[in-house]
Amino acid sequence: MNLDALRTLAAFVVLFGHWRAMFFWDYWQLHAARVWWYLPDIVGFAGHQAVIIFFVLSGYLIGKSVLRKVNSNAWSWREYLLHRVTRLWIVLIPALLLCALWDTIGIHSHAAPLLYNGSLLAVNHETLNVIQQHTIGNFFSNLFFLQGTATSTFGSDGPLWSLANEFWYYLLFPCALMAIRFEESLRSRILHAVAFAAIVLLISPGILVLFPCWLVGVAAAYFRWPEIPGRLRPWIIAGYVALFLYLAKAQYLPEPLSDYVLADATLLLMMTLLSYRSKARESLWSRLSRRSAGFSYTLYLVHFPFLMLLAAFTVHDHRWQPTFAHTVTGVGILALTVAYAYGVASVTEFHTDKLRAFIGKRFAGFFSPERARVKAAE
Repeated sequence: MNLDALRTLAAFVVLFGHWRAMFFWDYWQLHAARVWWYLPDIVGFAGHQAVIIFFVLSGYLIGKSVLRKVNSNAWSWREYLLHRVTRLWIVLIPALLLCALWDTIGIHSHAAPLLYNGSLLAVNHETLNVIQQHTIGNFFSNLFFLQGTATSTFGSDGPLWSLANEFWYYLLFPCALMAIRFEESLRSRILHAVAFAAIVLLISPGILVLFPCWLVGVAAAYFRWPEIPGRLRPWIIAGYVALFLYLAKAQYLPEPLSDYVLADATLLLMMTLLSYRSKARESLWSRLSRRSAGFSYTLYLVHFPFLMLLAAFTVHDHRWQPTFAHTVTGVGILALTVAYAYGVASVTEFHTDKLRAFIGKRFAGFFSPERARVKAAE
């Protein structure tokens, strides 16, 4: 449950940062409510740091699964790719189509031309030239996780950059593991080493440079870490929050050094959260954590184009001062965006297991050849 809460918080930090930047002026430009907006302004700059948390969590969860399968001699590239690709595409394909829809409406509405042609990038730090990136080529390159390598992200959906990182990390880690595993045949080790080298040469350095952050999560799954004493846990959590906000706002450490520092700190935070071993009682908080984490991936992928369209029709090309009326309106837009993402997840992400079962059943001979032979013998 604690890791579910961490994933949920990371997703909402990304959403909050984009919402704050798109609808409200930066802190130093505010005429009112400066005291109340100091902390939100800092959190608003923490979107990139929240993605680093995603990478570490992903490395932990996926790495743990891969290691378990490999160590039990149950590893199958076919089954692994079925799980990973269905997990990604069940949300990514609708997200790309929805982005195409919302961007088309926003561009042709002419409600905020400066917002969609990238002229406000220096103002809100978020919106690129959507018109230029709204192409068929970008659509399909993002569909096959080539954004950042062959092309840019599609349309206004800038958060798609990290999805390419995730996909290639999913391939790099098993290839590296098989290449160095002595239990594998020499032929298998060579083939996996060649595949690893080919991927490294294919993808952009910008993707590779954050791979160590993902591997920190794998380290959390691989090594046996000591349990964090109860008296230290609150201090570690408080220190992590302070470091997280410091790296988000101060930006004194250059990237990727700051990302590596945060990844290592996130490892310590995860060990702290996992040290709470008492069985969680069923409560509103536990149910909310599980449900929120269950659509965090969808929220991350679909929120930006929808939020940008709402900004085009409300703030247009000028952001708001945080007056009471504007703040209430903005919070309403934020809630609407969360509801929209939940609605998309209800027909996509929530049905991931059903899709896997359907594909696995229809193509049982391909994804599970051993079981298929047993059935044929029967």
